[in-house]
Amino acid sequence: MTTAHQQLLAINLGAWTPEDWSAAATVATAIFTIFTVGIALAAALYAKQQVDLARQLREEQAQPFVVVDFADNPVMRQGIDFVVENMGQTLARNVKIVVDPPFATTFDQYGYPLKDAPLITEGIPSLPPRKRITALFDGAPERRESGLPMKYTATVRFEDAHGRAQEPLTYILDLSIRYSLLSPTEYGMSDAAEALRKIAKMLEESRRDLRTELKRRQAERTVEGNTGESSTD
Repeated sequence: MTTAHQQLLAINLGAWTPEDWSAAATVATAIFTIFTVGIALAAALYAKQQVDLARQLREEQAQPFVVVDFADNPVMRQGIDFVVENMGQTLARNVKIVVDPPFATTFDQYGYPLKDAPLITEGIPSLPPRKRITALFDGAPERRESGLPMKYTATVRFEDAHGRAQEPLTYILDLSIRYSLLSPTEYGMSDAAEALRKIAKMLEESRRDLRTELKRRQAERTVEGNTGESSTD
């Protein structure tokens, strides 16, 4: 047993004066207060961290989030759209899109190359939440046979509703994956229109054949009537 332990056991509490007890109580109160303050500080620090985390989460959720991608055209069968969409909860301003290499499509020959469209050259002044802008990009079969690039890198820069620049977002737009996936045949409005044109053509041919047959029968009856009259005479 150490000397300190011996001295502690040797303390005669019965010999303590009221002043000794008061001093001991003061020391105990100070220790308890320090312990309580330490717990309060730890709780306050934890609460601040939670508040900061909640505020950061709210700010991130309230930020605009601009996405660019390729998607199926809802009308043209095997058509490919270029899509720009703000999937965030607040307005995006001054949206600029830089594509490397510049877009090239089989539709460029018709005089409306997407790379020269204001969507790419000038950007979008404002893009509200859930706003979706689509542009017909290409046809899947034509694209596959064209030898044009299948992969693009698109970098999107934009500001939030208060004009604060957001972190640029980079997307890899890969058309080649569309040709390695199995998917059911989906018929769109263009297929329905083509089917209606074929039905209309068939009906027109049927009406024409019917009119021809009616004329033929009418001619036969006329001939038979004339023959009957000649026999009577």
